Amino acid sequence: MAYYADERRYFEEIAMHGQKKRFLFEGDSWFSIMDLANIPLQFDSRLDLSILCLADPGDTLEDLADGRQFDILERLIKNERHGQKWDALFFSAGGNDIVGPEIKGLLKTPADPGSTDPADYLDDAAVKETFRQMRQRFVALKALRDKSKANPDTPIFIHTYSYLTPRNVAHRVLAWKVSGPWVFPHMTHRGIDDCALQQKIVRHLLNGFHDMLKGIADEPGANFHVIDTRKALTPVACAARDSDFELWRDEIHPSSKGFAHITEKFLIPFVKDKGVV
Repeated sequence: MAYYADERRYFEEIAMHGQKKRFLFEGDSWFSIMDLANIPLQFDSRLDLSILCLADPGDTLEDLADGRQFDILERLIKNERHGQKWDALFFSAGGNDIVGPEIKGLLKTPADPGSTDPADYLDDAAVKETFRQMRQRFVALKALRDKSKANPDTPIFIHTYSYLTPRNVAHRVLAWKVSGPWVFPHMTHRGIDDCALQQKIVRHLLNGFHDMLKGIADEPGANFHVIDTRKALTPVACAARDSDFELWRDEIHPSSKGFAHITEKFLIPFVKDKGVV
């Protein structure tokens, strides 16, 4: 086992990793939230890998594709002088853009306040533009891989998050609130108070996210793999949304048990099926 969140230390000790498969993880809190056994840590506990994880809580897809993180990824993926040949590139990105704080810009007050159609509560133009930008940014990450000297044939893996229940539950470390909730306040501000309707809106957005990713994956020779984790966890029941913490730690983050289930039952089998490990 070899897990690192520090790039310098990772490459200082890479000679000790022998023939371990080398995985690069980048993305948001599903790969990096510190007080939980997040997904890369779950991989580390189950497979004998060489892992460098550069993820950071709160990162958006824009951060990865347009910001400083993109420059770091380019250096690590482009050639072996400043990086290496990786066996897999894993990205966790997009959740903050649609079921995080950015959902504020996607919601609207419907013409019919009694509607139960989730699409009526979403600004169609804003949603389409968001997915257009997201697709563009994922394609930019794919193009970075495609044009690299060291990793043009390295597979990219993306997960799709899981259907969740908006709820007024922040992320806490011990008794201290760290962040969130991210979705619930924006929905209630819009007068969207019905739990079942809130769940439908989230499902609608996560289905659109999956379809956008699948469109990239289905292009010939994409080597861009979508791991469908939408149904990996059961959403918290509306009647228990303030008290059920078995699989969900807070509104948008699984518990360590939830992360273990996603990794064990969905991510690792998928990677093994592709022959990467």
